Amino acid sequence: MKASIPKSKRPLPKGREIGLRIKPQGKFAYERLPFVGKDHSSRLSFWDVPLTGGFHGGCVVGKSIAHAYLKYVRDERANPCRLSATLLGSMLVDLDGKQPTTEDEESSKSGQRAGFIGELSAWIDAAATQLGGSLDRVPEQHLVDCANHCLTRTDAALMAAIEKQETAQ
Repeated sequence: MKASIPKSKRPLPKGREIGLRIKPQGKFAYERLPFVGKDHSSRLSFWDVPLTGGFHGGCVVGKSIAHAYLKYVRDERANPCRLSATLLGSMLVDLDGKQPTTEDEESSKSGQRAGFIGELSAWIDAAATQLGGSLDRVPEQHLVDCANHCLTRTDAALMAAIEKQETAQ
């Protein structure tokens, strides 16, 4: 039995229902994602998801959105313009930017975040375990040294080094 989605305390654009929907009319693949749009936002949002369902419902919602995102990455793997990392960053920024107005909305947002990050973490764990053999050959100190080197570098210094290398060729 399908549960009804509770009424939102936030006004929705005319004719819009609460919940996610398939959007086959989107010009670009990311616009067809059920969690991208303006159904629950005044502007284009990459986390256009109502803050309903409580924490536990939010966890399931977040997990479902993670699966939709991963399916998008897989379906668009041949598209050089899929910008999956950019999309992921925009999703996280827009989720973080949501402004809950009630404790229930705050719980829903926390659940959505936990479900989304938890599911992505499980997929990253599987990828690292199954595909990460090359990581075994990288000493941890090398990773630390690389990070520390980049923490002391400025963009201007990097550009100067690139220009120096280009003129040397």
